[in-house]
Amino acid sequence: MDETSETEQLRQSEERFRLLVQSVRDYAIFMLDPKGYVLTWNIGVERSYGYSAREIIGEHFSRFYTPEALADGLPERELQGAAAKGSLEDEGWRVRKDGSRFWANVVLTALHEDGELVGFAKITRDLTQRRAHEEELRRSEERFRLLVEGVREYAIFMLDANGRIATWNDGAQRIKGYTAEEIIGKHFSVFYPEDVRESGWPDHELHVAAERGSFQDTGWRVRKDGTTFWANVTITALRDDTGRLMGFAKLTRDLTESKRVEAIERANQHREEMLDAERSARMTAQRSTRVKDEFLATLSHELRTPLSAIRGWTQVLLKGHSTPEQQRRAIEVIDRNARAQVQLIDDLLDLSRIITGKIRLDLHQVSLLNIVEAAVDSARPAAETKGIKLKAILGSGNDIVNADGSRLQQVIWNLLTNAIKFTPKGGQVQVLLQRVNSHLELSVSDTGIGIPASFLPHVFERFSQRDSSTTRKFGGLGLGLAICKQLVELHGGAIRAASQGEGKGSTFYVELPVSIVQPDDQGIERVHPTAEPHRTEIVSLPRMDGVDIFVVDDEPDARELLRTVLEEQGARVTSFGSAQEALAVLKTTRPTVLICDVGMPHMDGYQFIRALRAEEPRNQRIPALALTAFARAEDRKRSLVAGYQAHLAKPFDVGELVLVIADLVGRSSHDAAPPA
Repeated sequence: MDETSETEQLRQSEERFRLLVQSVRDYAIFMLDPKGYVLTWNIGVERSYGYSAREIIGEHFSRFYTPEALADGLPERELQGAAAKGSLEDEGWRVRKDGSRFWANVVLTALHEDGELVGFAKITRDLTQRRAHEEELRRSEERFRLLVEGVREYAIFMLDANGRIATWNDGAQRIKGYTAEEIIGKHFSVFYPEDVRESGWPDHELHVAAERGSFQDTGWRVRKDGTTFWANVTITALRDDTGRLMGFAKLTRDLTESKRVEAIERANQHREEMLDAERSARMTAQRSTRVKDEFLATLSHELRTPLSAIRGWTQVLLKGHSTPEQQRRAIEVIDRNARAQVQLIDDLLDLSRIITGKIRLDLHQVSLLNIVEAAVDSARPAAETKGIKLKAILGSGNDIVNADGSRLQQVIWNLLTNAIKFTPKGGQVQVLLQRVNSHLELSVSDTGIGIPASFLPHVFERFSQRDSSTTRKFGGLGLGLAICKQLVELHGGAIRAASQGEGKGSTFYVELPVSIVQPDDQGIERVHPTAEPHRTEIVSLPRMDGVDIFVVDDEPDARELLRTVLEEQGARVTSFGSAQEALAVLKTTRPTVLICDVGMPHMDGYQFIRALRAEEPRNQRIPALALTAFARAEDRKRSLVAGYQAHLAKPFDVGELVLVIADLVGRSSHDAAPPA
């Protein structure tokens, strides 16, 4: 490249730089000669200082300084400092053309050529707005400091990140007794009783404040003189812009006096409270007695109804004059009513499990369509009897849900019976089942009495009922919808109610998630919860030939029933009326399997099995079944922990009993004799 080209490139580069400097508006950039006279002037300078280039070029730069700065010789010192050090930076007031002042950041750079000073480059930035903000912040901080220092009702002080005291106000000195000189630098745990300090509670407070942003507590604190006071404490974590923990602000208020006044008020009100408590206890006892009597009356009715049928037909059979048809009829009635009693007991246990949150679901892949159809079919006679039109729109899909079919039937049946119950004659109940995205939505709508808006939020609460004559007319304990809500939510679904108000009907919506796995065979039998089980063909049960069974039960009828059932299967049965009798024989004889009741006098089934297992190592291998009327999940757990291998609740199904024993002794259906 020749010399001419290099010169041209240099000229072009200088021109571009000049244009750049001229166009910058946020910075005042200009050149001075060695004595401080202005040589160049850009747009940013004109905007900051107010002078045009024609007005200022050739003038001395000291024109921009305040009178006090000129009197102090600041312009000359800046030139000398920049020439000596190469550059100089300063902040201070400068003066515009109109005489107004602005706070400026100034950078003055000396320019040399061949070692000789040829001038200066000066860059000025207007920081007036920033300084105003900083000044306002400083004044605000000063006002806050004076406020904190002057507050005497609160102890307000700062801690560093390690919990050591950094500041102290008058309120802190008044409440805690320390002067600033005595306490600053000490750890704040000095204010806590000794046992609290040793427990590590003060550090826990800081940890929580750092983690959550703040910590609040109320408790006893210690003054300098050793006396204690009741304090309300708030600790707030302080962090910088990057999130780094800088320390803590702690505010303490002495509530000792208010606590004392509160104690006096409590003492003055003690007699009144005792009278109120006695009056309330008396009313509660009376109400509990009434509720208990009502419950027992209802329970008595529900138990006596099937018992009456069982007892009556039993007496018919005992006379021995009945025909084969009457005998068959009697057995069917006894069986049906016995099942009704079992269902009643199961329902009572379910209620207890729901209240305690211990209900269990038997989940399977089931068709919700089939379950809804069965419920609608079962409810239709009740609707027709009342003159209510029951309409079902169930769609054509047959999506599968992962659910306990009987529990879902319980929910749907409850919603349908409620709708029919609260809909007057000539009304309509509609059931709609449809798929909405990944959920199945079931709605039960009626044209009945409706639900007031004020009661809608409480409609699913346990024992909740509308406080009106309409509600009292229809009665009920208010448990049905609460049970529905819990059962639906246990299935991962949701239930809600809607109504336009009284007399405008209501709609209940149930949403259940569709099962991810949709099996091909979706033919699921529809069974209503209250329907009798369908009779199925008789299944051959395993034979018990060669099996020695010890039965331990204090009830003779129970022993006789077990002997009859098991001997029919070929087993050899030895029965005992008490645990002590069985233990005595077990010292010399070892059966194949044990069946033992739990509730027995003198020694119960738990004590018996523990004693048996502890006597000899060989007794630990005898399979044992707990056959008991204690049917809760906790009872089953307790039986297994005590030493039984299986647990079966009374009243039992004969087939289930035989299968459980067969499993304990290693027999299978292959051991069964062919049915006759």
